[in-house]
Amino acid sequence: MLKHTLRCALLLGAAMTAELAGAGELTLYSRDDYLGRSQTVRDAVADLETLRFNDTTQSIRVRSGRWEACEEADFRGACFLLEAGEYPSLDGRANKITSLREVRGGWDRGRDRDWERDRDRDHDWEGRRGHDHERGRLPGRALGGELTFYTRDDFAGRSLTVRNSSADLRERDFNDTVQSVRVRSGYWEVCEDVGFRGRCRTLEPGEYASLERMSNRISSVREVR
Repeated sequence: MLKHTLRCALLLGAAMTAELAGAGELTLYSRDDYLGRSQTVRDAVADLETLRFNDTTQSIRVRSGRWEACEEADFRGACFLLEAGEYPSLDGRANKITSLREVRGGWDRGRDRDWERDRDRDHDWEGRRGHDHERGRLPGRALGGELTFYTRDDFAGRSLTVRNSSADLRERDFNDTVQSVRVRSGYWEVCEDVGFRGRCRTLEPGEYASLERMSNRISSVREVR
């Protein structure tokens, strides 16, 4: 009887320990359909830059647990919930995950609505930008400008000088890599998605020692005037 009681106590203790430790696991992939580099996560990560996987995720496999993924470090900014399952494409959330953690108990759906609000705002902006493009305000030809991208803040790391439009920086091995920019001449539009889509920003001549929210998110660039 004593042995049986002791065995039950040990099993209960092990179960409680496993529960406290968390049993969730997911794997991030740098390309759609679980291709490219991968990173398996079992614990909360406040900043994926520490794993060299910031703003890099395009598909996910959640093997167990429920996970909160956020656009900013320390679980801030727009967040969304990932249930156990497979996500071959993150669509508008691709290349935007900076922190994530396993969720236990309830989850604030309002955080998901924050992302939806930002998405709708971006779509409205894209519509206005498309109208401008039809009116000829965003020519795709080279206009004589020049800028240089850097992979680290304060113009450090690898660099890439651009004089012509690039619809996909993957072709130049510089996708989602830019952290600072020097614009020597011209006005340049930098966008989070290939083909000059997604959230964009216009850079005037000058120095940008840190791109902050656009850091490691630029996938296409073109001179606009």
